[in-house]
Amino acid sequence: MVIGNRSSSASLADIAVVVVVSILAFRGELAVADHLPWGAEARGVMAVLAGAAAAVAMTLGRGGTLADIGLRRPHRWATVPVWAVGILVVFVVAQNFAPLIVAPFFDLPQPDMSRYDGVRGNLAAALALAVALPLTAAIPEEILYRGFLIERLATVFGSARGAAVLAVLAQALIFGSVHFQWGLGGILLTSIMGAVWGFAYLLCGRNLWVVIIAHSMAHIALVTQLYFSPPA
Repeated sequence: MVIGNRSSSASLADIAVVVVVSILAFRGELAVADHLPWGAEARGVMAVLAGAAAAVAMTLGRGGTLADIGLRRPHRWATVPVWAVGILVVFVVAQNFAPLIVAPFFDLPQPDMSRYDGVRGNLAAALALAVALPLTAAIPEEILYRGFLIERLATVFGSARGAAVLAVLAQALIFGSVHFQWGLGGILLTSIMGAVWGFAYLLCGRNLWVVIIAHSMAHIALVTQLYFSPPA
C-alpha cells in the first residue's frame, strides 16, 4: 500500500535503519562511558541524538522536508506558549491519575531517579542539566518519536481505522520502553508523556515546536523538583 509518496514497506525500512543507528550509538556510548564528559544522568544521549539525526537524514533522503517531521513555522508564535502550558498541565494531571487507576491491580513503584542524585542540592549541576536536557533530550526526542515515528507508523497503519491514534499509542509504548533505566514506574510515566505529547502533536496540526517547548518545560520542572528533593 502506498500512502502519498511513501509505502508502508519503505516506512518500516526507515524505522529499522533508525533503530539500528540508535542501538549502535547506545552500545558505543556504553563502551567509552568512562571517557565521556557527562555522567550516568545523561546516559543514552548519544542514542537519541544519533536516532534523531538518522530520522532527519531518512526524511530528507526520501525527498521530504523538515516540515514533514513537524519542524514547520507555527501560524502564530504568540499562541505557542499558551498551548505548551496547556499540554504540560494535561501531562501533570495524567501522571498523577495514572497510579490511582492501576493501584487496584498492582503496586506501582516510584520512578527510579537515582541516576540524578548528583543534582539534589547542587545548583551548578541542576542549572547545567536544565540547559542540557532541552538540547539533548526534548528536541531530538520530539523529532525522533513524534515527528518521525508517528508519521512512519501512521503510514504502516494506513488502511486501519484511526491509524494516527494507533501510531501515537505505539510510539508512546516505545518511548516508555526506552526509559527502562527509570524502572517500571518510570516506564509508565514516560509512556504517559509519550501519549500526551503525541496527541498534542496531532492536535497542534503536526507542529513540533509547541510540543518541544512543553517537553522542555517538563524537564525544567523535573530538574527543579530534583534539586529541592532531600538527598537519597
